Formats: sequence, structure tokens, C-alpha cells
Amino acid sequence: MICIGAFVLSGCSTAESVVVPEASPIVEEVTEMENLPVRTKSVTGYYASWMKGAWLEMDLSVYDRMVFFSTTSASDGSLLERNGWPHAWVSWLARADSLDIPVVPSLALLDADSIRTLFSSMESIERLIASSLELIEESKGQGLHLDIEYFEVASDTVRSFFQHFTDSLAQTVELDWPSAHLSMFVPAFDYGGLYDLEKVHPRYDELIVQGYDLHWQTGPRAGPVSPISGWGDDNWQRVLDRYLDAGVSPDRISMSVPYFGYEWPVETADPGSPTRGDGLIVTFGSVDPLVLPQYQISAEDRIREYGSLRDNESGSPYYTFEDSTGIWQGWYEDDVSLRHKYQFVLDRGLGGVATFPIGYDQGQLDPLLLDAFGYPHRHKR
Repeated sequence: MICIGAFVLSGCSTAESVVVPEASPIVEEVTEMENLPVRTKSVTGYYASWMKGAWLEMDLSVYDRMVFFSTTSASDGSLLERNGWPHAWVSWLARADSLDIPVVPSLALLDADSIRTLFSSMESIERLIASSLELIEESKGQGLHLDIEYFEVASDTVRSFFQHFTDSLAQTVELDWPSAHLSMFVPAFDYGGLYDLEKVHPRYDELIVQGYDLHWQTGPRAGPVSPISGWGDDNWQRVLDRYLDAGVSPDRISMSVPYFGYEWPVETADPGSPTRGDGLIVTFGSVDPLVLPQYQISAEDRIREYGSLRDNESGSPYYTFEDSTGIWQGWYEDDVSLRHKYQFVLDRGLGGVATFPIGYDQGQLDPLLLDAFGYPHRHKR
């Protein structure tokens, strides 16, 4: 889901099996909504397969739609990894259905070599279309989310075949699944030129724009992961301008927001310092080690120990500390910075937001979604 590939965030191989527990005591969803307005924006949540059965302790009712992250495609267009979709997730799907929350699978293509191979063969494209339609059918017609990330310069062949795939899929869905929700994840800056924004088929209801990794895990400098302003052109304002300048209607755009951050080894404690190595994944809240053993650094714990600072340019919080290896900087998003981002979405008339991934906040950021966007009127009660 991001430029380094969202499976890096999982810390697990795509070949791992997924074991999801049966439904047992269900956390009670938000019920005190009388004073909140009816929602007019879309709030989507990505549920990552590596979070396993953590949904049992979550309030899912704050979301209008959830995206299952992820299934993947092989270079020949066939489905490669399902991560349990849909059979291992029947209890989660049933819970979502009881709340009238549509769940759509995502189809991710994150490997550059595979993408080049796939989008050079009409036979592979036809197979990819068939795989996509299979996923939509398995969702009972709810829809599909495409996550195709290619950060190399796209050849004319790759670009042409990619356009053919997205157009053909949209046209087929329009005929066979007219009520299905089609969406795609699109990059903040498409330096490789894969996406022709002026030609995105109108059947794609929602473009979920990459609103994070503007400073990335393996990047040369530490800084805000999701800056709303400042930091040259690497901010939400510039990203949105790129889409609006291409003629994309604001109400088709949802900005993705991170419930994670990065902690980098740096040369100095100053914002923007050169890094001394790759960053570490930081979750906002402290996630149960039985669920997420690979990521046990949380912003919540760090600021309790080291305190928190705020960058004036971006509005994003960060912390610094020094250990025997040198100086570290950790950047993340909190209630203050997210509130500003949600107001940005409202002020600019955008379609909504998408959080990635559900659960990294341990539910602490749910109230912000309700305060900013109101309650989801479609949910069953």
C-alpha cells in the first residue's frame, strides 16, 4: 500500500497462513451518537491480514467500508496469495455484515518485475481481469480495491497495457456488477508515469490517494510521514493539487492517513536530519505482542518516556532520544495532526479518508473520525 510495499509493514511472508479465531465476546460498538451529525464523507479502513483476530476487540462501527488487505497476483495474472480470503474470515465478514459495513478485497501488485511482466502480455491481462472478477464475486458483489504500486519509469507498453486493464475491468464491472464499489490506491507523486489521471475510467468510484510515506522507511532524511503542509512539495496540499490539476473531481478523492510512523537513526536531533540507516515501524498504540510481535515500538510508549515535540511546518509530532548507538527521531500522527487533516478533507470538499491499518491505534483514534465526520448512518442497529 505504500512505496516500500505494504507487506513490509506486515513483517511476515506473503506465504504465511492466516488463522482467524471464531467470533466470541464482541466489543460493543459506539452507541452514544445522538449528538453527532449524519456522516456525509466516506470513512474507509484497511484491515490487514496480519492483524488476525484483533478485530474481536475493535469497534468496527466507525467505518463505512472496510478493505481486506490483501490478496496478490502473480506475474501471469492469476491469484497468488489470498491470505485466507474469504474462508478464513467468515466471522469477521459476518460481523461487518451485521453492521451493514461492506467489505471489499484488495488486489495488490507490489513487485516491479512482476508488474513489468504482467503488463506486457494480453493473455496475462485477461487472466488478471478474470481474477479480479472472481474476487468481486467472492465479496458478494461488494466490490474490489486495486493496489498497483510501480515506482520505476513505466515503458509505453506497460503504461498502455495497464490502461487497457483498468478500462476493461471497469467496463466489465459496469455490465456484470453495476452496484459494486470500485476503488484504487494511487500514488502521491507518480514519477514513473504509470497512471494517466486524465484517463482514469469514471467507473472507479473512489481514488484513495497516498497521504503518507512522504518521508519513508528507507529514505535519506527523517521527517513527517504525512505532512499537511511545508517540507517543499512533499505535503498533502501539493499532492491534492496534482490530482485537481488533472481534472479529478474532489468528491472522488479520499486521502489515506497512517496509524503508523517511523523511528530513524539520525545524525542530529534536528527535523530533517540525514538518517544513519533504515527506520523502524512505530505503531500509534501499543499492540498486543500476540497479534503483532514484530512491531513492539509504539509512539504512545515513546512519548511517555521521552516526551513529544511538534513540527511547526507540518503540524506533525515527533520525539527524539539518544542511546548507545546514537540519536534517534520518531515521527507519527496524533489527535492534533489528524484533526487538522480531517478538517483539510472537509474544507477541500474531498470524498473522505482511509485509515491504514485498522488497529495500530488500538481504537484510540476512533473518536476523531466520529467528531470530524459524524456517525455512519448506513449501519444496522
